[in-house]
Amino acid sequence: MWRVTVLTAGSNLAIAGLMAVLVLYALDVLRVPPAGYGLFAAAAILGGLAGALGAGRLAGRLGTLPALRLVLAAQTVALVGFALARHPVPGGLALAVFAAGTTVWNSLWAAYGQQRVPARLLGRVGAAQRMVGLLTAPVGATLAGLAGAAYGVAPVAAAAAVVFALVTLAAWRVLGPTGATRRGPASRAPEQPAPAGAVRGGAATGPSDPGRMRVRPPDLPVPGSRRDG
Repeated sequence: MWRVTVLTAGSNLAIAGLMAVLVLYALDVLRVPPAGYGLFAAAAILGGLAGALGAGRLAGRLGTLPALRLVLAAQTVALVGFALARHPVPGGLALAVFAAGTTVWNSLWAAYGQQRVPARLLGRVGAAQRMVGLLTAPVGATLAGLAGAAYGVAPVAAAAAVVFALVTLAAWRVLGPTGATRRGPASRAPEQPAPAGAVRGGAATGPSDPGRMRVRPPDLPVPGSRRDG
């Protein structure tokens, strides 16, 4: 579980840092007209909606773990493209792809976590992992603000892409068949912070083999025993 926690902290640092300078990056680097920033931000909304609609279908076709690995790879490519973009159109498209990946990730991990984590521990594991995510997000935003003030916002986007790429490389090993077995039943990743304006979608169920989603009903309490909260 500590591997997933460390990877989540790294991805939250990158995403929170990018979100902290997104407006300045869009206006100063991508040259988005101030009057058109609403349309630019709408790309994240449309991307998140597309991800919500397609998450279940993607998992049903590929399996949950392969779909998660594919999503991380697509998000890395999108974030690198966003850092290299110097025009509103490619920048908006890259942001939409990244937002779609965030929604798919959150949806599939929610279902996969319910399958892998014992029902009586879902609350504890989810709260602990979410706390790590919430604590690392302001750190990433602070670092991005300091770096942006010293070097400009363009290097901040590039640094976020590099950090996210490193997280993806490590996550591919952790999310592989061998890594998934080593993690054991109590490993559950928290949600990625959604880009500004992105929406989160629900998860769909798929076939019940180990590589696909299955939402497990909660365990019934045994008479005379006391369940842990």
